[in-house]
Amino acid sequence: MFQTERDAHAGHRGVNVRKKFRGIAGLIVVLLVALMVSACGNNENTNTSSVGASQSPSPSPSSSPSAPASSEEPQALTIKHHFGETEVPLHPQRVAVVGLEDIALSLGAPLVYAYGFEGYYLYDRLEALNIQLSDSPNLKPNLEAILASKPDLIVLQGYFSDQQGYDELSKIAPTIAFTPDDWKSNIVLLGQALGLQDKAQEVIATYNDKLTQAKDAIVAAAGSSNSAVFLRPSDKELQVFFPSFAPLIYDELGLRPDASIAELQKASKEDWGINTSLEKLPSINADYVFAIYGGSISSAEDFAKETAASDEVEKLKIWKSLPAVKNNRVFKVSARTWMSSGPIAEGYVIDDVKAAVTGTK
Repeated sequence: MFQTERDAHAGHRGVNVRKKFRGIAGLIVVLLVALMVSACGNNENTNTSSVGASQSPSPSPSSSPSAPASSEEPQALTIKHHFGETEVPLHPQRVAVVGLEDIALSLGAPLVYAYGFEGYYLYDRLEALNIQLSDSPNLKPNLEAILASKPDLIVLQGYFSDQQGYDELSKIAPTIAFTPDDWKSNIVLLGQALGLQDKAQEVIATYNDKLTQAKDAIVAAAGSSNSAVFLRPSDKELQVFFPSFAPLIYDELGLRPDASIAELQKASKEDWGINTSLEKLPSINADYVFAIYGGSISSAEDFAKETAASDEVEKLKIWKSLPAVKNNRVFKVSARTWMSSGPIAEGYVIDDVKAAVTGTK
């Protein structure tokens, strides 16, 4: 019995001990769980603070795709030009160009209107784009036609209009105007307005490479016999152009001005050239003579008449006395390109001079 009671007492005690142990164990478990939860919370906080270095944070409302993408990006650009300063929209999609088609085409501008007519050196290129053309050599911009093309930017050749004409165009759309004196500066500014800065630099680089290669070939072929004159003869007078007007012909391609140029400059008050009489022809001893006829924007009819006049000049004894004529080094070139400005026009001039001097294109 005692054994039984002892066993019973011992059993009861064991139960109490187990109960106490279970209570303590439960408390320990609760404490451990609490510690684990706290540790997890700390780890999560630690991971969140280090996202910038190793993880991408969740998109904030300001950076989500549905938020405005360029709230801080300027929507317009101020361009300085021939008639002042104009704020133009960035990346215009409809461009009307009047007189600066060369650089606009070279950039690949989104044209909706252009100055162009049959005989214009860019006519075929412009017509192929199926854009509206002026279809007239008249310099005065056709306001109604330009308005109908719905441009968001107008690019104007500065000598094609005056301030009043510029103001009228500006009522249609933001208008920027450049003179044709420096096409490289113009194409950079237009490239900025169109968002085509890289393309502008690419055009300039390609042109410079072409010029360098042509100059090397011309210098090698011409040697010391490299004097040149750029002129426009007619049956009534002689027009001679100076280096300041045509640096490409007289300097950049490796040719030098004939000695007669310096004497003619003394007699002229203009820096572009001189209008003189045919009696000055015997003073020209240039190795190469480049003769143009007509005007760059003459109508097809006027151009044909002025070109035909060259036949009469070439019959003159005074013309035949030129050393360049005797040596078959007089080259008739087109005023369409030789009196125009831009990488396309001047590319043609480079090709013409290279072909004349080297005998190859």
